[in-house]
Amino acid sequence: MVPLYFVSNEAYSGKSSLCIALGTILSDRGLKVGYMKPLGTLPARFQGQTIDEDSQYVKEVLKLSDELEDISPIVLTQNYYREGLKNADFSKEFLNIIEKSYLKIKKDKDIVLLEGAKNIEHGSFLGVSVKEICTRLRAKTILVLRYSPDIADYVLFAKDFLKDSFGGLVVNWVPLNQADYLDNILVPFFRKNSIEVFGTILSDKTLLSVTIKDLSEFLEGKILSAKDNTDTLISSFMIGAMSEEQAISFFKRQTDKAVITGGDRVDIQLAALETDTKCLILTGNFAPSSVVLNRAEELNIPIMLVAFDTLKTTEKINEILGKVRFHEFTKIDKMIEVAKNNINIDKLTGLE
Repeated sequence: MVPLYFVSNEAYSGKSSLCIALGTILSDRGLKVGYMKPLGTLPARFQGQTIDEDSQYVKEVLKLSDELEDISPIVLTQNYYREGLKNADFSKEFLNIIEKSYLKIKKDKDIVLLEGAKNIEHGSFLGVSVKEICTRLRAKTILVLRYSPDIADYVLFAKDFLKDSFGGLVVNWVPLNQADYLDNILVPFFRKNSIEVFGTILSDKTLLSVTIKDLSEFLEGKILSAKDNTDTLISSFMIGAMSEEQAISFFKRQTDKAVITGGDRVDIQLAALETDTKCLILTGNFAPSSVVLNRAEELNIPIMLVAFDTLKTTEKINEILGKVRFHEFTKIDKMIEVAKNNINIDKLTGLE
């Protein structure tokens, strides 16, 4: 059994969601699946120990019995960075620790899925980059890349850097208008260079959505109404800066949306509430009128109050889109469907 190591060139490229989707699909086929994130990058405290947040979530979703300390044996805290930079001996046992945990996890498993850190170089200063871990565990890397027209350079670099452990790639978040360029220019180029493309995944509205709760945390907002309805997914945003006469027809163009508008625009707020709006984001710390608040409660639509102005709020939302973790079952179900339809799972796993 060759473990599969899902790596990328940046955070939020889809590694965790792909591991969950593949783990679920393979488990449903009757295989015993193991999962491991050798180098944790999202430290959190859980039951008195430092764990990796993503690893804990994957363990829960895949119903894994392995210990968290083995699933993510090295979790990079600020102290690890400081000590690793000061003392070369600090990390000398890290590869041994990772290998020991891997040997526990692989026992009685048909396949083990490994998830990489932020990028393939991450952990180099501690002697635990993807290349070093792959060499020790004899793993095959699957490069998971967010699409960009110039990804060819990075793919060639990764292939050269990883050498014999490089297995191929999955291209994620492909805009529909770039699919033809990818299929007819980039994929043939990769194949001419002996690079296996296991799948390409188009951008998906559900996968790129964000919950009201996550959005509120990111914007440091306060939920004023429908506080029990913040797990709703938002897939589009509209700015309410038009006249009252234009508002209704404008807001009807989008569904599953959040409307961003000034807290003093009562006319726009009421118009938004009468269309398929999932959340009102009121900027400038202007509290809504009782009329708006009562109507939102009647419709069970959360109103979020934020301190930023409309421009800054929009900029911050653009930062978070596509960078939210897959901690909603709606997204997981969608990713499983997408993986089944767009990835050659048998070839990727070597099970064909």
